[in-house]
Amino acid sequence: MRLKIIVAAVCALCVAAVAADHATACTSIRMKTAEGAVFYARTMEYAYPTESSISVIPAGTVLQGTLPDATLGGLKWTAKYGFGGMNSHGLPSIVDGVNEKGLIVGELVFVGYAGYQPYDPAKAGQTIAQYDLPNWLLSNFATVAEVRDGIQNVRVCQGPEASQGVDIGPLPLHFTVHDATGASLVIEYVDGVLNVHDNPLGVLTNAPPLPWMLTYLSNYVNLTAVNVPMRKLGGFTVHQFGQGSGMLGLPGDFTPPNRFLRMVALTQSAIPAKGLDAGLNLAMTVIDNVDIPLGSVRQEDASGEILELTQWAVAVDTVRLRYYFRTYDNKNWHYVDIGKALAGAKSILTFPVVTPVDYPEVKAVAK
Repeated sequence: MRLKIIVAAVCALCVAAVAADHATACTSIRMKTAEGAVFYARTMEYAYPTESSISVIPAGTVLQGTLPDATLGGLKWTAKYGFGGMNSHGLPSIVDGVNEKGLIVGELVFVGYAGYQPYDPAKAGQTIAQYDLPNWLLSNFATVAEVRDGIQNVRVCQGPEASQGVDIGPLPLHFTVHDATGASLVIEYVDGVLNVHDNPLGVLTNAPPLPWMLTYLSNYVNLTAVNVPMRKLGGFTVHQFGQGSGMLGLPGDFTPPNRFLRMVALTQSAIPAKGLDAGLNLAMTVIDNVDIPLGSVRQEDASGEILELTQWAVAVDTVRLRYYFRTYDNKNWHYVDIGKALAGAKSILTFPVVTPVDYPEVKAVAK
């Protein structure tokens, strides 16, 4: 028996509740173990609470795209694959998730560049809003190769900028996609044109577009994980200040290009872990390097001072289909076993991500 859910235009709230000029600082990475197991991790930064939870949506669920006028007259489809991941405001529209085949899709803000395909009423039945795309990809495809072909068959248009009386703005997004083999691509809509880019490094942040980010790396071609040797200048020897001299000059700010650079440097220099637990630990360790503490990124506008922070981070084990998460207020990682949740799902399931902080005291296990 097929399950049915109608995803209304209010799902725009799953990604944003304020105008898009309040830029966000999302970061995502893909890493592989020595054996080839794929792990993914990302952060979600925003200046306003996203009220996220985790939705698990089984195969057979009927979904429908939103049109620019906020009506549900877009593409209608039935989920071939079950999937789950992080939503916002408790609504079953995934902003970051994984399906039962290990395909991962994440949406990241793309301010200043996103421009979706023009809306054509004659093609309404092929159309979805930009924030519907993760659900469509996760429910229909198993591999990056399938996504590359399939993305040509859907029109992604600008979704409504206001819903239920709330101004959500244009909601500029681009999308990172990975599969269980480690293949990666980025989907970007610019000036109404679909661009599908191979992403050999598996890293994505925000704007500018991915090709610009890859070119930007040339400014730091000198960086290396190997300490540089001391130098003799005339009769004077210049020594390094301790460890890490090969990475001297690696930026530590939170701008998108420099977060991109920092994640490339760390993912490419880290020695591949051996085993699933070690692979998970490494992905979690690397993504920790872009956490934004409250107050470190600020913006002032007519409403006052806006403070951005890392609201949550996730990590995905594509082998065991585990979706790990932590929040700003609780740094302990928890997880949902997506495979097990889907196996017993008769309808859409929701899991809270706000959990009590628990730092165990180890005296009881002392030897």
